[in-house]
Amino acid sequence: MHPKMRQGTAVLHLISGVGVKGPACFLLEVAGLRLMLDLGEGPPPGLFPNVDDIAPIDALVLSHGHRDHVGGLSLLPKLGNPPVYATDIVLRALPEGVAGRRLPVRGRGDVLGIALETGRNGHAPGGIWLRFAIGDGLLYTGDFCAESMLYAYDPPPPASTALMDCSYGAYEVPLAECWNKLASFLERGPLLLPVPANGRGPEIALALLRHGRTDIFVDDAMQKALRALGDGAGISLRDTIGDDIKRLASTVKPIDGARGIMLAGSADGTSGATARLFGAWQDKPEPAILFTGYVNPTTPADQLVKSGRAQTMRWNVHPRLSDTVALVQATQAKTVVPAFCDRPQLTALATAFAPARITMDERIEL
Repeated sequence: MHPKMRQGTAVLHLISGVGVKGPACFLLEVAGLRLMLDLGEGPPPGLFPNVDDIAPIDALVLSHGHRDHVGGLSLLPKLGNPPVYATDIVLRALPEGVAGRRLPVRGRGDVLGIALETGRNGHAPGGIWLRFAIGDGLLYTGDFCAESMLYAYDPPPPASTALMDCSYGAYEVPLAECWNKLASFLERGPLLLPVPANGRGPEIALALLRHGRTDIFVDDAMQKALRALGDGAGISLRDTIGDDIKRLASTVKPIDGARGIMLAGSADGTSGATARLFGAWQDKPEPAILFTGYVNPTTPADQLVKSGRAQTMRWNVHPRLSDTVALVQATQAKTVVPAFCDRPQLTALATAFAPARITMDERIEL
């Protein structure tokens, strides 16, 4: 137990991911145990949480498999190589040698005897929120989205403290309007959409198919992701979506030149097919290049946007303000820690979440 903890007190430490855009990393001290919640990298490549004075920890618990939540696994030796708890879908994608422990996608389990409940987060394959049975409940949402047409979202149960995704702050544009914005680009000729294959990529492809587009071309990572969604990863999907995914997987074709609507990763061009495609097309008028998520500074994506070669829009994969307000009310949270947003958002969120207490304090007693 940390020397500053009182006997029986549970404490949440905000290591990274609150107050400024950065990798997800939080430390929970409870019942003599030290549990880390996520261990990310980025968004800018090479940005890691400072864990120099934290070791050892007893377990790492992962909410989902995106880089800003799991990209810091190279730091595990510094932390004593603890076991890593995640869903099967996330564990299968982790590096060899990680000591994995299974969490349910939906259900009840425990981490070293600390009881928890999980549910689907509407954001990514195998992605979950976690409600720890500590005091009157601690909810960690990781990233979540209540709007996704592809990924299922299970409303969490009540919890007195909520460490929750507020990535979009006071933003309130619905997903339907995101489609309208995207549709305005579709008739202008060939279009490249750099996307993560294990997130919004398959969802945008599904939206294209449902709106009658069959000229959809994808890279190998997207092909693999669509096959996985039709198989074991299907547990993360909305009910009745299975047939649409099978139809989508049989419709898409490999990228072969600048034609149709192309979806490829990585989303920032630092690796994968887009690293090659950006180099081939950055000095040509076609295809148009459209980024639909956060553009990492100093990356090829950032350079294309700043040069005017690429454009940006948002495809919702995080909660709008109305979604976060609804979650605070539904969980009856008394204390809310808004994660993954900048500190200037705090005033607007405090007004919206009242009467809940809003805090970004680095140390929070539960």
